[in-house]
Amino acid sequence: MPKNKPLKILFLCSWYPNRTNKTLGNFIQKHAEAISKIHQVDTLCLVSDPNCESVECIVKKNNNVREIIVYYPSSKNTLPIINNLSKIRRQFTAFKIGWKKVIEDKKPDLTHLNVIYPIGLWAMYLKKRKNIPYIITEHSSGFQNEKNAYSKKILSFSKKVLSKAEYIIPVSEDLKSHLQKVHPGNNYHCISNVVNKNIFNPGISNTPKKQFIHVSTAYEPAKNILGIVKTIKALSLKRKDFNLQIISDGDTLAAHELARELGILNSFVVFHDTKTTEEIAKMYHGKEALILFSNFENFPCVIPEAWMSGIPVIATSVNGIPEYVNSSNGILIEPKDQKALENAMNSILDNNKTFDPEKLRSYAIDHFSYEAIAEQYNSIYQKIKFQH
Repeated sequence: MPKNKPLKILFLCSWYPNRTNKTLGNFIQKHAEAISKIHQVDTLCLVSDPNCESVECIVKKNNNVREIIVYYPSSKNTLPIINNLSKIRRQFTAFKIGWKKVIEDKKPDLTHLNVIYPIGLWAMYLKKRKNIPYIITEHSSGFQNEKNAYSKKILSFSKKVLSKAEYIIPVSEDLKSHLQKVHPGNNYHCISNVVNKNIFNPGISNTPKKQFIHVSTAYEPAKNILGIVKTIKALSLKRKDFNLQIISDGDTLAAHELARELGILNSFVVFHDTKTTEEIAKMYHGKEALILFSNFENFPCVIPEAWMSGIPVIATSVNGIPEYVNSSNGILIEPKDQKALENAMNSILDNNKTFDPEKLRSYAIDHFSYEAIAEQYNSIYQKIKFQH
């Protein structure tokens, strides 16, 4: 624990779990929880809710973090210009209500902006009007992927927000390189995602078959679950001693139907709906490996979650993944290479490639635990404090 006096940090979040999307930005929530071990943390998220008739502010304490979520009515105007102006006005109204809650005890020392678009506007506002500096932690793959890239308008907005930040903190070096194309600078510092070591830990599972696990949002262009299902079918023709457990809070209908068509649904591929963090942690127990067959990624939380649970990963060598995954903690393969995925699974099933669960967990604790990540952020917070 630092000797410095705790600061009040405002987590200003474009993404955060809320009643319209219960898992959105849950990795940001984990960052807030980690930092609350050292500093006072309030989170503020503004949510457009189509079922909301008037602005509604919900405040609750969650794992030492005071969470403030302000819901405001969605616009019903179909004209883009009018809709955008209306949204800014409604968002500003929501922001002012949330801000009053934030300053009930005292003004924040620092704004910690999480995901630039769209809430970065209010980080700039607080810097200009309230003299509160801000840093940015960026998670979005919108800066990385050409198919799903941000529009020129959003990139122009992002450039303004980036240019006024004290520090810019991408979750991977790959994301850093893309952000620097938008706004070059020497105030970049990478800090990865975080995992709760008290929830994710090694365990055993008594199942007749060896099991792999896939955990994701099931966003198909990124996650390529269809490719995983096709690979499982190919491997199932050669051996029967395994299956894959897929856990997702997203739309897995296409993958579900493909598994049914291929005759492997429930026998070799088992789908699970949304689960709590604690339930997911238990599902890692006894698995052979986490499988990520992504076309693009930053550095997803599920990878360090697997390591914290003592299991290796099979993942594609895309974006931020090869910065952490190597032969000591997993197997890297090329994206879309189903034969390589099949070979990697075979290698683990046949014990040709083995991993030490204790070493995997030790690595995760050193690099991704609440304590490790909180200390990295604290170092940056203290630098800003002394600069101001």
